Amino acid sequence: SLRTALVKGSGTMMRCAYAALLFAAAANAFTVPGSVPMTRTAAPATAASRLNLRSSTKLAGRSFAPALRQAQRNAATKVSMEFDYDVIIVGCGVGGHGAALHARGQGLKTAIFTGGDVGGTCVNRGCVPSKALLAASGRVREMRDADHLKMLGIEVNDVQFQREGIAAHATNLATTIRGNLTNSMKAMGVDILLGNATFRDNHTVSYGNKKCTAQNIIIATGSVPFVPPGIEIDGKTVFTSDDALKLETIPDWVAIIGSGYIGLEFSDVYTALGSDVTFIEAMPKIMPGFDGEIAKQAERILINPRNIDYVTNVLATKVTPGIIGEKPVTIELSDFKTREVVDVMEVDACLVATGRAPFTDGLGLESIDVETQRGFVPVNERMQALDKDGEVIEGVWCIGDANGKMMLAHAASAQGIAAIECMQGRDKVLKIGRASCRERV
Repeated sequence: SLRTALVKGSGTMMRCAYAALLFAAAANAFTVPGSVPMTRTAAPATAASRLNLRSSTKLAGRSFAPALRQAQRNAATKVSMEFDYDVIIVGCGVGGHGAALHARGQGLKTAIFTGGDVGGTCVNRGCVPSKALLAASGRVREMRDADHLKMLGIEVNDVQFQREGIAAHATNLATTIRGNLTNSMKAMGVDILLGNATFRDNHTVSYGNKKCTAQNIIIATGSVPFVPPGIEIDGKTVFTSDDALKLETIPDWVAIIGSGYIGLEFSDVYTALGSDVTFIEAMPKIMPGFDGEIAKQAERILINPRNIDYVTNVLATKVTPGIIGEKPVTIELSDFKTREVVDVMEVDACLVATGRAPFTDGLGLESIDVETQRGFVPVNERMQALDKDGEVIEGVWCIGDANGKMMLAHAASAQGIAAIECMQGRDKVLKIGRASCRERV
């Protein structure tokens, strides 16, 4: 092939390969760096021009592979002059960031809307700060385990911690990573646009009193905590994981509605720092979404030895905030099947950890004929957005939590890369639920 000739060939074969590139350039297929644009009406080559051509070929021949790669990019990403960008990404979480860097790596002119914080939920309100809290509170738990330390010949007296210091550790880590992500995009030449984008059509978005266009637009707006009806959030005594990560207080008794991975993580943090925890779970058993064996191990290691209890088969149908130090939070519990009130619980604080919902409101999806499904944007296996009739919307893609296929940061990143590949004609189809992609040729 031409690529093989350029990369592996030598001598006459390499000169012939480069000549083929020049003839392709003459046919306007793509442009080779260092070559002079030619047309079909050019005058016949003279001896001098042939000598110049041989000289330029020899010089350019020092780097055949980069020339070919750039030529392929020019051919694959040739965009009509009517568009401002090759790719616009709406949302700057892990998925949007990964897509932006991959797009720039492919030579695409790229812009990204940050909306809120660079890094999205994962960096600012999810995995990064939660793991920082787990690490710090875990140290406290270890140092307070006097019996275990005594077995190791270690004696520690009166272990103290500063709540503000632990909270600052999580905040500082998120800030550092957010800055690193921002700098990486700037270094790659990604245009970072501040504001909330709204679709005008499948190639145009507006923000404020401005608008911009792109051949392709990727929706990567992520998700927000889901709050069931009947629960009143005040951010102080009744809150979601967004506020819990601030660690503004350490309540004596915390009720956690939902026993998934978010609730389980915070139960670990709170009990390590001295709180009692009660899970409120609608299903017949706690951690219903976990693999059975993993749930057994989690209960044995993370729940039973700690100040944690739980109630199951009940719904928190009404939650009323309290006042810190003055008035408790009241939680009305109803039977899951009958919906009859069976108990009222009074606690110091309540964390609502009932899952997450796609953040797609306000995008103007009706302008591109998208009909969301429980808020999720329907997509095909290539991450192309679908209209209400199930047809592909030309130029619109959706990745990450907003499409609901797998609400994990790493999945969003993989989907973003796959979308960039697909929009360039390299059919990269992500196997949702597995660790790899398969490539169709």
